[in-house]
Amino acid sequence: MNINKNIVLALFITASLSALSWQQTGKPEAFAVSGNLSGFKDSIVYLTYGVFDDTKMDSAKVINGKFSFKGRVEEPVQGMLFSRDYKLRLDLFVDKGQVEISGAPDNLKVSGSAVVNEYARFNQEIMSNRKWVNNIYTEAWNAKQAGDTARARLLEADGGKWYAYEYEIRRNFIRQHPSSPVSARELLMYVNNKTLDECRPMYDALHATVKSSLQGQELTRRMELLSKIKTGNKALPFAQTAVDGQTITLDTYKGKYVLLEFWASWCGPCRAENPNLRKQMDIFGAKGFNVLGVSLDKSRDPWIKAIDKDGLTWTQVSDLKGWNNAIAVAYGVKAVPANFLIDPSGTIIAQDLRGEALNQKLKEIFK
Repeated sequence: MNINKNIVLALFITASLSALSWQQTGKPEAFAVSGNLSGFKDSIVYLTYGVFDDTKMDSAKVINGKFSFKGRVEEPVQGMLFSRDYKLRLDLFVDKGQVEISGAPDNLKVSGSAVVNEYARFNQEIMSNRKWVNNIYTEAWNAKQAGDTARARLLEADGGKWYAYEYEIRRNFIRQHPSSPVSARELLMYVNNKTLDECRPMYDALHATVKSSLQGQELTRRMELLSKIKTGNKALPFAQTAVDGQTITLDTYKGKYVLLEFWASWCGPCRAENPNLRKQMDIFGAKGFNVLGVSLDKSRDPWIKAIDKDGLTWTQVSDLKGWNNAIAVAYGVKAVPANFLIDPSGTIIAQDLRGEALNQKLKEIFK
């Protein structure tokens, strides 16, 4: 891939820039995040910070573009500064001591500890690449509107390559900065059931201090969980209450194919996939295909209304605990829609099949 002369992507080519000065103290230490924003009209900003298992949120008044937050952290953690309309949105790391933010909402600068500065450089590279991708797709759209479909296709293909390059940037950072807490966070965001094997060497290379951090411990737990639900493994047993009050277990589907479908009434992409699930049930239901819906709703009423409106005829279960749904937690579900296709022996044979991919897999099974 050739790097266009109009954009310079600062590659992190040595690990010597890693923020090695951070230390785990075992006790919370004070931080202060202060900002001086130009051209910002809103009167309030929000800050989230922490690890996934303990994320805090705070708000601050903005007076003449200035604001400040104070709090405590045990170690450097991921944070996000944002406005009510998300026109201001900044990813950053929060660390003990002073973190300073300045500039216009679309061009913010962050400074602070070594970790804060390291992440700011890394995030700038990510944002530069995204801006470049957006420019390419804008050109493609303009070409399509002008009737130049050939140029539009070339630009879209180029945009796709640069879009994928963001993941290369992230992987390179992790590999080149094994002593940085940023790497633990990035690896936690990157690892899933499809990337688990790729992530193992990167995880093994992390410094012991990083692995023992709170974020590192979350990463360890996540990788251990994903290892249990890999395709080819036995599906984990579960029991949950259905709409009609019946207790449904994995054994309910023993000897059958079942798609364990995680969804929610508030999830647009989930609802958009429901017509395809109805279609597959019409085609393959009589041949032994089943769907078990697991809802991540918190309230029964919207859940039931969505089932009725979408015409879902298969069994639905939920404990109405949202993201803490017991089955979702056991299967490591962090986003919906998500699904696991389980064969008659109780083995996971595929994951995250939607649309035509699900149709083709079922055709292969029931040919």
